[in-house]
Amino acid sequence: MLFSTEIFLARFHQHVQKQHEKAWHDWHIKLCTFKVNDLVLLYDIRFGRFLEKFRMHYLGAYVIKEITNCGAIQLAKLNGDPFLGKVNGSQLKPYIGDLAR
Repeated sequence: MLFSTEIFLARFHQHVQKQHEKAWHDWHIKLCTFKVNDLVLLYDIRFGRFLEKFRMHYLGAYVIKEITNCGAIQLAKLNGDPFLGKVNGSQLKPYIGDLAR
């Protein structure tokens, strides 16, 4: 049977470990703030099922048309056609490139 001090120490070390993991996770979060009319790439969700080494993981480029308070983003194609549905901001990546091809 464990004594109360051993239980206290175990819980204390568990709490310290959780704080350490949270600090590490928070340090490695990459915040991307998007604005209306920014160009973005959309993550291809099919990539997770079909792992192909040289396949492009992102679709796009798209233009951001609307951003809601909860973080959902309405996209549009470059020609102005609306993208069906809204996407989560975590599925987007800023587009850095030249559109004149």
